[in-house]
Formats: sequence, C-alpha cells, structure tokens
Amino acid sequence: MSINILEGENRFYVNDPDGNMLAEIAFVPTGEKLAIIDHTYVDARLKGQGVGKNLVLKVVEKMRNEQRKIIPLCPFAKHEFDVTPEYQDIRA
Repeated sequence: MSINILEGENRFYVNDPDGNMLAEIAFVPTGEKLAIIDHTYVDARLKGQGVGKNLVLKVVEKMRNEQRKIIPLCPFAKHEFDVTPEYQDIRA
C-alpha cells in the first residue's frame, strides 16, 4: 500500500480513499524557535508499516527548514527522538 502523507495547518496526516483520517501528527509552533509535537495517531490498519516514524520525520524536516527545535511531548514522538540519534540536533 502506498502511503500519501498530506500537510495541513500544524499537522501531517494520511487519509483513506474516502477522505477518512487514518494517521496524524500534530505540532504547535511555540515562539520563534520552538515547536511541540503533542499528538500522534495511527489507525490499527496502518500499524507496523512505519507510518508513525514517517510522520515524525515530516515534522523534523519541516522544523529544520524553519530553524526550530522540537519538544516531543507525545509519547510516540518522544520514543522516536530517544531512539533516533539523527534527531538529537533538533531536540529542545
């Protein structure tokens, strides 16, 4: 299954063909130099396909482009930051 990650206001998400949300990561820009990842959701139908990891990566790429650091408050995002050495430069 090909996963198409869409971008919305302060979130990235995946919809099914009918437009129903299957996965989402939400973040909140805070001040000029920070963003907080506060929510990650992946429907059971997509579990184990790396969708959550790809959503975190999308936020990391966006915040790097905006020169912001990330506070990963969401437990899933925090875990991804804990196990991904490449994210340490952007972690607040």
